[in-house]
Amino acid sequence: MEEQPPRTATPDPDDLPGRLLHALSTDAAPGVLVALLTHPRMPSDLVDQLLDDPSEEVRRAATRRTRDTAALWRAAEDVPTVRAAAAANPHAPADLLAELAADHDGAVRTAAARTSQH
Repeated sequence: MEEQPPRTATPDPDDLPGRLLHALSTDAAPGVLVALLTHPRMPSDLVDQLLDDPSEEVRRAATRRTRDTAALWRAAEDVPTVRAAAAANPHAPADLLAELAADHDGAVRTAAARTSQH
């Protein structure tokens, strides 16, 4: 099995976009972090670091992007907008979608229904 780099690997010094993404991921402004989470080259380790951010907006954006199914299950215990993001994540497992399809919040149920159709 190939050895994986550490979760918080430092980007190559010659990789300016990677260094900028890492530098910006420490910003305290939720708007900056949400914008960063839309970047197509955002490393998965940085996405996952933002899953527990104090800002609901940041947690929601990170939940949409993560591939970590354990994190999606944790997000299912969060506020409705974060639960809806977990339900909308294309990597959400079927059993999680089934649980979120029965959520008391209509937006969460709708997101689960849309994801399960794909």
